[in-house]
Amino acid sequence: MRLKIYTGKTVAQAKDKVRAELGDDAVIVNIDHDKRTGLVRITAAIENRPEPEPIDAPEPVVARPYQPFDAAHLAAVLRYHGLPAPLTTRLQTSASARPDSDMAEAFALAIDDLVTVRPIDVNSSRPLLLLGAPGQGKTLAAVRLAVEARGLDKPARVITLDGKAAGAMEQLHAFCGPAEVDMACADDAAHLERLLTPVYDGFTIIDSMGINPYALSDIELLAYAVKRSGAEPIWVMAAGADALEAAEMAEIFASLGVRRMIITRLDASRRLAATLTAPVRSRLALAGFSASPYLADLIQPASPMALAEFLLDKPDPSHIARIVQEKAAS
Repeated sequence: MRLKIYTGKTVAQAKDKVRAELGDDAVIVNIDHDKRTGLVRITAAIENRPEPEPIDAPEPVVARPYQPFDAAHLAAVLRYHGLPAPLTTRLQTSASARPDSDMAEAFALAIDDLVTVRPIDVNSSRPLLLLGAPGQGKTLAAVRLAVEARGLDKPARVITLDGKAAGAMEQLHAFCGPAEVDMACADDAAHLERLLTPVYDGFTIIDSMGINPYALSDIELLAYAVKRSGAEPIWVMAAGADALEAAEMAEIFASLGVRRMIITRLDASRRLAATLTAPVRSRLALAGFSASPYLADLIQPASPMALAEFLLDKPDPSHIARIVQEKAAS
């Protein structure tokens, strides 16, 4: 089965592209709205068959409603997320210097003053090595990047360094199989180097084992794997991490040569202070965001506007609790 992504200004327009290229047998896996471009994005699947040339997406259309800048509201948002006082002051000062801007735009420009953005290019020939603590979503992020490459008709593979973990290979096979992503398991750094030695005309993502960033032995093991593989190390961090601890871990990973990070679980986290404290303190660039548990929802390229909207759009958990209680009582 092949997965491909189609975009359009409306759902109907995107579906027309699916039918035109894949026919009536295509299965729509997911429909979502790309906040970065304002386009509707449909992920569709079909059994293997020759495919025509991809259709170019139309020009992006921004459909976000205008909201006047409100300094008090921004202060409340930053307080809700639990950002440290010095960082809060810097963001408020920068955003308030743009009082005539839209709320999200002013906040995004303030973020842009402090954070660098460098999205991932799946056409790169250099392998990527995703690293981080256990349970941060490294495996899912690795497969999503490979699926994005396959959507561009580029060969892709995921090599895991965590093959000895219980169920790791089964999980990877379940992810990679339907997406036609190649997979391999490296027993150690030396084995990984041998797997990478033959020329591979495609995109390679290495899924490392989960490590304790405060354990010197784990850091040394990972540093050895980075050196032997020649891959670019990218830190994967779940959005709900403690803000100060995330900042400390970011500095540790930066010492390993990490220069970019992917933030996961933005859909399942409410307090997002770590998404700013980590890159600001370590000067790591933001590479991408993950805000869905579904494989078909690819890594969203990082942008100050997308991060600003994630921070501004989080609902009050007490409001959610009240709705759940009301439905349970009805």
